[in-house]
Amino acid sequence: MASDSPPQLGLRERKKQEAMGRMLAAARDLMWDRGFDAVTTKEIAARADVGEATLFRYFPSKLDLFLMVYGEEFERVVDACAEQEADNHATVSRDAEAYVDRILASYRMFAELYVRYPDLAFTYVKESFGAHTDVAQSGLAYANRWFELLEAIVVQAQTARAFASIDAAVVVQNCHALYVHEVLRSHARGLPSAKLPDRLTHRLEVLLRPLQILPKAKWLEQLASI
Repeated sequence: MASDSPPQLGLRERKKQEAMGRMLAAARDLMWDRGFDAVTTKEIAARADVGEATLFRYFPSKLDLFLMVYGEEFERVVDACAEQEADNHATVSRDAEAYVDRILASYRMFAELYVRYPDLAFTYVKESFGAHTDVAQSGLAYANRWFELLEAIVVQAQTARAFASIDAAVVVQNCHALYVHEVLRSHARGLPSAKLPDRLTHRLEVLLRPLQILPKAKWLEQLASI
């Protein structure tokens, strides 16, 4: 009878995975404690009990190591959003406000990640756009999942005739552009990080509310409240 158990890794592969795990844990501990700029790869290697040359065999740069570690936080948010949307997507509603609220709730989860780690979130947003190594590019998979989840909400709203028929991908890209700009703006202007979710929610509402297909009186009432 064939076994369903995964194949056992060889000793060499186990050691490689253990070393990578130690390096990621060390990077997380140090960067989360002191910030990205203040930590050196030499310190990370020492904490992980590997040589600095070994660290660079796994990660091309300190930035790549950071992007992988912070990307894991991003992935947790995407997973939580996907779990939340699994139930929501099964119910088709004509309630336009419900679709807006689902997008706002998803972005609030994302914004709360910034509230927890404002400096690291800023570094991730600023640096990830200019990184083109394999490690950095792998982070695009998280972004693609995020966009797919939100596009599915917009498409569902359009199918239910609750949203206007505007390119769903562009709507989501514009939503995310607002998030990126709010992170950069908040850092540059020294705005309170704890208030970023509220600032972002307001900007997203200005973008999303006009897409709703509502009775004229209700539509005008909502526009007046934004």
